[in-house]
Amino acid sequence: MSAWIVDRDHLDLLLTAAIDWNVITADQGDETGRMLWKENLTSVAHCFPHDRDGGRPGPDSFRDRDVDTYRYQPYPGRIDPDVIQAAAASLQHQSCEHPGWNDSPAAHWITQLRQLATDRIPAYLAEHGPIDPQRQAPGETGWYTLTDLNGQQQIVSTDGWTVPDRDVLHRTAALRTGTTP
Repeated sequence: MSAWIVDRDHLDLLLTAAIDWNVITADQGDETGRMLWKENLTSVAHCFPHDRDGGRPGPDSFRDRDVDTYRYQPYPGRIDPDVIQAAAASLQHQSCEHPGWNDSPAAHWITQLRQLATDRIPAYLAEHGPIDPQRQAPGETGWYTLTDLNGQQQIVSTDGWTVPDRDVLHRTAALRTGTTP
């Protein structure tokens, strides 16, 4: 059992894709972000019942009341469905640890966004090329090659799990073969 509170950038990234893909309107960004963050907090509080406000796993500055004050800020850069799929999977993983998750509006919302991202990946790959982790700057570890037990390789994003900064989409675009951001 492991879960943490995602940061505002993580929510902004997902909501930017949701608005771009007509899942929600920009006017619904604040409310949707609050709903997602409340569900994330509920999960973490369930996993760590002895942790209190300010001491939960997640951003250092996070306080429980922050879920009620979330304000959507658009994410810069071309929306990359690979990044969105990984970030959505992360939020789902961080939020699913409590008994009410499966029937929650947040669970349905994030499942829909993950599916939309997955459906968009082939067209995005055709237009912009695959990600090449070898094109990362020295020391950069946002993308890596994962080899499963059957020897199949796939490119995996750690950026979606951590959303380290607001430049993640620009960095991802720069790693696409044959394209420039």
